[in-house]
Amino acid sequence: GKSADYGGIEYQLLQNGFLREINTNESAAFDNSVASTDDKKTRQTNLFEKIKNVKGNYPEYILSDGGMMPMKQKVEDASYRELLHYYDDDNLEVFKRLNDGETVEPRACRGAEFEKFYFPTCNNFHEIDLGRPYDDPEEMPKPRAENQLAKVRYLDHGYYRDVWIVEDNPWIWPTQYIKEKDNKPKEALGVIDEKGTADLIPKAYRTMVLKTLRYQHKLNKDSFGEIQLEAIIMERMTKSPRIMDLYGHCGFSVSAELVPIEFEERVVPGEGMFTLKEVEERNKNGLRPYNTFTAEEKLGFALEMAESIADLHGYEDGIIVHDDVQLCQWMTTPDGRLKLGDFNRATIMTWDEINGSYCKFANGNAFGNYRAPEEFAAINLDEQIDTFSFCNNIYALITGLWNFYDTDDDGEVHKKLIGGDLAFVDPRWKDRSYEEG
Repeated sequence: GKSADYGGIEYQLLQNGFLREINTNESAAFDNSVASTDDKKTRQTNLFEKIKNVKGNYPEYILSDGGMMPMKQKVEDASYRELLHYYDDDNLEVFKRLNDGETVEPRACRGAEFEKFYFPTCNNFHEIDLGRPYDDPEEMPKPRAENQLAKVRYLDHGYYRDVWIVEDNPWIWPTQYIKEKDNKPKEALGVIDEKGTADLIPKAYRTMVLKTLRYQHKLNKDSFGEIQLEAIIMERMTKSPRIMDLYGHCGFSVSAELVPIEFEERVVPGEGMFTLKEVEERNKNGLRPYNTFTAEEKLGFALEMAESIADLHGYEDGIIVHDDVQLCQWMTTPDGRLKLGDFNRATIMTWDEINGSYCKFANGNAFGNYRAPEEFAAINLDEQIDTFSFCNNIYALITGLWNFYDTDDDGEVHKKLIGGDLAFVDPRWKDRSYEEG
C-alpha cells in the first residue's frame, strides 16, 4: 500500500492490504488481489490516506461531513472534536488549547516513546523484610539471624517517602569487608550527622537505599504514576555518571544506590537564615561566605550540577524536566562526585505534532521559595524552570545562605518572585574572585 509519513515515521497503510471485493466466487472471497485499482480509487478516501506532513504546518486530511463527498481541509482549521477522531492514538493527547499562553486553537501533543519503557523488578523487593528493624532482641525467642542476606534499618523520610538502608551482610563481600576500617573518612565531612555518615561511607559498596511511600499518603493512581515515572527516568539515565543509579522498582517503591554524603548541609551550614543587619555586619570588612569552599571548589560543584541537569534537558529521546531542583537533590559519593536524584516530580515533555516543537506543561501549585516566577501561574512551563532554580543553588554555593535569607515567610517570597524581585546579591562578589564573579 501507499506509505504515510507521520512526523518522520513512515509505515504502510494496513487498510490498503485488506481492501477486497466479496463476490460469489468462494475461492476469491478472501483474496485482496481481486479488487482492481480502479475499484479502489472509486471508494471513499480514508481519513488517513491523504495525510502529508508539511514541516511547520498541520497536515492536510480528509474530513467527512457525513455525506458522500469528503471535504479536504487543514487540521489547523479543525475543531477539538475533529482532532480527537483524527488523532486516534493512546500516546497522543489533544488539548482544546495549547498551554503556551498564545495558542487558543486545539493542539495535539505526543508523549515520548520511552515514557512507556517500564521494567519492574518485584521479585527482588519481596526478598526485603522491613519487619526486622522493629524486632526487639530481648523479646525475640531467638537472636537475629546472622545468615540473612541483608540487614534493613530506617534512615529518614521526605514529604512523600520513607527511606531505608538495606545493607548486605559482610560475609557476602569477604575481601572488601576487611578493608572497611581503613576506608573510614579521616577528616570531618561538614554534615550534621558526622558519625552516621562516616559509618555509611565504607559500606556504600554493599548498601542500597529503599524508598517506600509513607503511610499517610494514599495508594492511588497519581502516587503510583509519580513513582513509576521516577523509575523510568532513572533507568533511562543509567549511562550518566551524574545521576543516581536505579537498582529496582516495584509498585510504590524504588531501590537505588547509596550516595551517603549530604551536599546541602555543606553548602548552607546551619539554618542559612539571618537578618540583613547580621549579614551586613559580617561582611563590613570584606565578603565572608558562610561555607568553607574555595572559589575553585564552588566552580567545580556548579559545573557538576549543571552537567547533571544538562543530561536531563539534553536527553536524546526527549527533554526531561526535573521540576524540583534544590540543593538537597544532590548527594556526594565517597570519592567526592555529585549525583542528582529524586525524580518523582519530573516531567517528560511532549511533542507538538503540528508545530514541530515541545508542548508547554502545567505542574500544579508551587510551594517554597525556590520556584521560578512562572510556576506560580502553573501554566506555560518548560525546562527553564530548572535553570531558574539551579541559579538559586549557585547563590547558596557562593554565599552559604539561602536566596531570601532574611525572609522565612514563603507567602512574602512568592509575592516578590511574582513581582519580579530577585534575591539581593552583594556586588562585591563580582570582584572577589574570577570563579565567583
